[in-house]
Amino acid sequence: MGFSVKGKYFETCNCDVSCPCIWLGPATNDSCDVLLAWHVSEGQRDGVDLSGLNAVMAVHTLKQMTDGNWKVALYLDDRATPEQSEALGAVFSGGAGGHLAGLGPLIAEVAGVVPAKISFEHDGDSLKATVGDILSMESKEMVGMDGSHAPVITNPLLGAVAQPVTQAKAGAIRYHDHWDAEFSGTNSFVTDFAYEG
Repeated sequence: MGFSVKGKYFETCNCDVSCPCIWLGPATNDSCDVLLAWHVSEGQRDGVDLSGLNAVMAVHTLKQMTDGNWKVALYLDDRATPEQSEALGAVFSGGAGGHLAGLGPLIAEVAGVVPAKISFEHDGDSLKATVGDILSMESKEMVGMDGSHAPVITNPLLGAVAQPVTQAKAGAIRYHDHWDAEFSGTNSFVTDFAYEG
């Protein structure tokens, strides 16, 4: 039966705005820390309903993301049943195929895949996600030259997660689990996602 999911997505990273990694350039720091959050508004895998569930991934990479050697940790909504958790993990790890499977060759270490209390809030042009007391990320869409619409990037060279993406700016970011990262005022991207596989 495969899977089909859609919903809201945002990511934050420690690069300056706008992140050069999507143009295959080096990160603006010695390494790149990226936090990715998904809220599934509707979807399923093999008939298992995933609507309303969340997933968050933390990624640590070298300065040049395309060199690989990524370290990742995946957090799955602890409200999910065991069947839902398995399906959610398969979809957002790329194990079920589809768009996210393209990240697989870049990953060198999976630090963990665990259930966690995840919140995902979307209010107008602002988003916030938390994973228990170990991760907090927030983002606000930027306003373009016309004063009303956010700038949008389509067809980047490295569209790792979803595209087109709306340019946003990160608020306070904190991650303390498999490694430590804190930053603010840096890059963020926001989009509606739709994955199938």
